[in-house]
Amino acid sequence: MDKIKIVPDIEPTDPYEKAKADIMKAKMSLSKLTPNQQKALAEELFGVAYVETVLKVLFNNNLMR
Repeated sequence: MDKIKIVPDIEPTDPYEKAKADIMKAKMSLSKLTPNQQKALAEELFGVAYVETVLKVLFNNNLMR
């Protein structure tokens, strides 16, 4: 039980506002991961081949270092 935390939360009833809040919360969670953890999560969610292709495009176009 040490890997979870119970917190009070407010959830918007409007689907658009809820989606927006969920995306912002996910963005904050991702920013707490190391680059290697971010890559591993992306590979788990989208597949290794897709992530490698996106990274190559970003690096080749100098959009990422």
